[in-house]
Amino acid sequence: MTDQAQRLKALDPQGSFIVSAPAGSGKTGLITQRLLRLLCSVQNPEEILCITFTKKAAAEMSSRVHSALQQAAYQPRPADNYLAQTWDLASEALARNTELNWGLLEMPARLRIQTIDSFCRYVASQFALETSLGELPEPMDNPESMYRAAARSTLDCIEEQSETGQQLQLLVAHTGNDLSRCEKLLADMLLKRDQWLPYIFGIRDNRQYFQQVIEQTVYDHLSQLEAALAPIAGELIAMADFAAGHLPEDTDSPLAQLAGIDQLPEPSLDGIAQWKTVLSLLVTADKDPSPRKTITKAQGFPADQKQAKARMLELLDWYREHPAVHELVVNCCYLPDRDINEPQQALLDALGYLLPQLAARLNELFVLNRCCDYTAIMLASLQALEQSSEDQAVSDITLRLDYQLRHILVDEFQDTSSTQISLIEHLIAGWQPDDGRTLFLVGDAMQSLYRFRNANVGLFINAQRYPIGPVQCVPLSLNTNFRSQAGIVDWVNQAFHRAFPVEADSSRGAIPYSPSVAFKQAEQHRAVEFYGFTAEQTDQYKEAEAQHIASQCKTLAEQQPEQSIAILVRSRNLLKAIVPALRQENLNWQAIDITPLASRMPVIDMLTLTRALISPADRIAWLALLRTPFCGVSLADLLAISNSGDAGRKRPEAILERLQALVRNPGSVNLSREGQLIQARIAPVIVAAWHNRGRDSLRNSVESLWTALGGPATINSSNDLTDVRTYFDLLEKWQVAGLVPDWDGFQQAADKLYAAPSPVTTANGGGPVIQIMTIYKAKGLEFDHVFLPGLANTSGQADKPLLRWHEQVDEQNQASLIMATLGAHDEEDDSVYRFLKYQETVKSRLENTRILYVAATRAIRKLYLYAKLSPTKTGYQAPGRGTLLAPIWKALETGIQANKYHVAALGDSSEPSALSGKAGPTNGNRHSLRRLPSDFSAPANPANGMITGTETITETAQNQTKPEGTQPMVARHLGTVLHRTLKQLAIEGTEQWPAQRRARLVNGWTAQLKQLGRVACEQDLQLLTRAVEAMLTDPRGQWILQQHDQAQSEQPLGYLQNESNSIATSIIDRSFIDNGVRWIIDYKMAQPGLDESKQDFADRQIVQYQSQLAHYAELYRRMENIPVKCALYCPLIPMFIEVSAN
Repeated sequence: MTDQAQRLKALDPQGSFIVSAPAGSGKTGLITQRLLRLLCSVQNPEEILCITFTKKAAAEMSSRVHSALQQAAYQPRPADNYLAQTWDLASEALARNTELNWGLLEMPARLRIQTIDSFCRYVASQFALETSLGELPEPMDNPESMYRAAARSTLDCIEEQSETGQQLQLLVAHTGNDLSRCEKLLADMLLKRDQWLPYIFGIRDNRQYFQQVIEQTVYDHLSQLEAALAPIAGELIAMADFAAGHLPEDTDSPLAQLAGIDQLPEPSLDGIAQWKTVLSLLVTADKDPSPRKTITKAQGFPADQKQAKARMLELLDWYREHPAVHELVVNCCYLPDRDINEPQQALLDALGYLLPQLAARLNELFVLNRCCDYTAIMLASLQALEQSSEDQAVSDITLRLDYQLRHILVDEFQDTSSTQISLIEHLIAGWQPDDGRTLFLVGDAMQSLYRFRNANVGLFINAQRYPIGPVQCVPLSLNTNFRSQAGIVDWVNQAFHRAFPVEADSSRGAIPYSPSVAFKQAEQHRAVEFYGFTAEQTDQYKEAEAQHIASQCKTLAEQQPEQSIAILVRSRNLLKAIVPALRQENLNWQAIDITPLASRMPVIDMLTLTRALISPADRIAWLALLRTPFCGVSLADLLAISNSGDAGRKRPEAILERLQALVRNPGSVNLSREGQLIQARIAPVIVAAWHNRGRDSLRNSVESLWTALGGPATINSSNDLTDVRTYFDLLEKWQVAGLVPDWDGFQQAADKLYAAPSPVTTANGGGPVIQIMTIYKAKGLEFDHVFLPGLANTSGQADKPLLRWHEQVDEQNQASLIMATLGAHDEEDDSVYRFLKYQETVKSRLENTRILYVAATRAIRKLYLYAKLSPTKTGYQAPGRGTLLAPIWKALETGIQANKYHVAALGDSSEPSALSGKAGPTNGNRHSLRRLPSDFSAPANPANGMITGTETITETAQNQTKPEGTQPMVARHLGTVLHRTLKQLAIEGTEQWPAQRRARLVNGWTAQLKQLGRVACEQDLQLLTRAVEAMLTDPRGQWILQQHDQAQSEQPLGYLQNESNSIATSIIDRSFIDNGVRWIIDYKMAQPGLDESKQDFADRQIVQYQSQLAHYAELYRRMENIPVKCALYCPLIPMFIEVSAN
């Protein structure tokens, strides 16, 4: 490894470091090794704090450390150098553990590995009396309703005879007296209040400061551009003077003002207008200026002035060859042409007064409603640490946090926010140089892609240059890529070297590229493929792209079934054509966090049912309710019901009234025979539910009505059942006294939830499961083959915020701030606001490069890129600058010109490789609905429940009747993986799994355990192998897995619970009929304890699980009238234990 010295240095327990760790460089392993080394230098493990940003990362880190300790305790030293190094460090940590009696193997929770949110909550809870929130409630997943409530509460003061009222009047007038718009603008500000709260108190009456900052900003940018233009400055000035003297006589072009120019304008606000005029010779006058390709008489170069025109074209050639200069030019085109004027300052003064009140009102609402958001917890923890530091001569932090923190490690440091940096600064405020306390920061600035969560990659750059509090971290860089084959690493180096900026800029988040060195050898095949399509119709391109991806995936599944495949997208909309194409090819796939919950038909039906039960006047909801699958009224009968009633009434009768009439007099509406049966079933139930709605919560009323109407019987899969439960849980949070007071907020909350992961199909003989997810979700994962579709698609435009701000840091690490308010409703935004908007645009484009880098570096063996191209006379038009394709277009364009990559005009049969695949359906949101028969009869006794059987594979492998916490986490994870494996063996047939194929299961187990947050150790894999092999050689095990009548694996059975009248689900590991008997098998990874006989073990298992199996048996008895037998099967022994079914 070329970076071995850097890795060894990072383990120095006396040093503080910031480590730049590119994709695939093994940063998690490095943190694990450092944490093990630090354990040897502390008195208590709690003196080490390891902070991550996601629960998944925290679980993986905990798993790695615990696995390392276990292997050092129970396994011999590995031969591999890296594993041996980890083993040695873990052995030393275990020696310290034994010496000080820590009990880490028995109590791994003593290792403080936490998410930043959980740590902030812990800090704030220790200082509950000192913070504005007091005792912290649980954070809301959807706090937008509180934001709007705070905005409304603030606007309610508009008529007060006070300064608040006056400032609100100014703000509302600025927005065109549109109170709803003003409410939204204020509510949106609360989402990012942690960013503006540190500045907002200083913006009132501070026009002189902002003027100085703007003047300095203009000077700095123009001076930088002046230096960059030095090679052509003389020629550019001469051409500007020439153009000014050769403009058409009837023009009023600003170029005329350049007549007699003999030097570049001065770099100041006074010279900015003339600067922009000079620059208009180099760039077009578009919103997004691009380099000029030609010049005409309109720019002062008539056709007869060939010599001057040739000189100017030569100048433009030089300019186009220097993209860095172009970036400076465009930036200067957006520079403010004046400082903040009086109306702007007046509005800034108003916001400086109102926004702190707005934040305070939000906190009041949080306290009143016993809720909060994650930002509130972060700010509360920061407030606690600030007050503790100010109020105590010796900080109280150490006393309150149980143990003195001696070492802090931060993972994914590139995704920190300014508030989180402040938190770290307060934690280390009392540290002294060389006192043995260390700060260890690890991340990859090239993988920072969470600006929407307030992540600021510029903080990573600053931490490499400047101290954090009293600690100066030494920069270290890793460059070995252990993930991808050399072909991919080399391509990424070549393509992204030009895509990333040349120089770092912390204010904008500009990160230079850091190349990697491949650890793996290059493979024979081409590492990266690009497929371009030209089409007039976007739908035509999407369908062709989807067909090609599906065809490629099918080929991989057939030829290399052991290799993993992923389709990664930036936007979920890109999957509308891809998912149906995968279905048509009969491929196994699973989508994670892709389908919005509110778009699932069962949930749409729940929303309809809820709206109807809330209001009889919601006619659309009531009509839709009658059309749901669990009601099933035909359109003709629906029309008859809708049009019936008293014709003399001024308004039509409510549908509920018509149903009440049908209950009293079934013949009052002329319905079809089928309609009469349906109304006889549903009308009494709906009317009774309406009369009883006030006797229970809205959630229970909706769920009970849905159940009584037979709703569970219309559910097609366990995923749909999970989605309905998720909806009920959400409704329970939003209901108030039988209503949903904020329906818009409730709907938005539903829109932000995602349906359960799509079921994995097994039609393709157990081929690889194609993972479909967003690029953000894929961060930290890896796959053999990665497909990236729709790279030329543009993203939507964000709404304009009420206030924009931009912090700049100079070479001396001194920060300055520019702020500007949204223009008045009848005016354009001023130049300062437009400049700040452009800065945001640049940050987004820079992040696009990082997003694409993250996506590309997920690939282990091969990367597939897709995009829609627009042909020109000489090639293809460059993609829009806001697309993911734009940063690497130059590299791809070179490959296209060399015929290295595929580009096909749709309909052109000369490119079969780019258009392979069959035409597939275009609707990617199909949902099979099952209408109940007209004579359907719901169970008379809710205790009987509704049993939902399905052949859809579910990811739930554990028995859902057992609380999750009753099993150790490691056992649960191993059990989950074993259940999935045994299911696959049963479905495909054990004869399809010879020893050679079973040997490859280890790779899949490793990946599955990683997804569950556990790093697989050799002991885990050996245990799983032992379980599978033992079952396949045991006659009873073979009998369980072989084909039987009505065989099911991991079958979800839904039923109603007596106590709560709510839906629950049991997962049956294995069930089938043999010789007329229904067998129910429950797998257990248990094995006898030390000195425990097999008989004692069997007796213990029967006592523990008899009631559970009896419950399963009862569920089946309600569905079928045949004998039922139950058994436990423990493959590790192996042992078959028959258990009474009564």
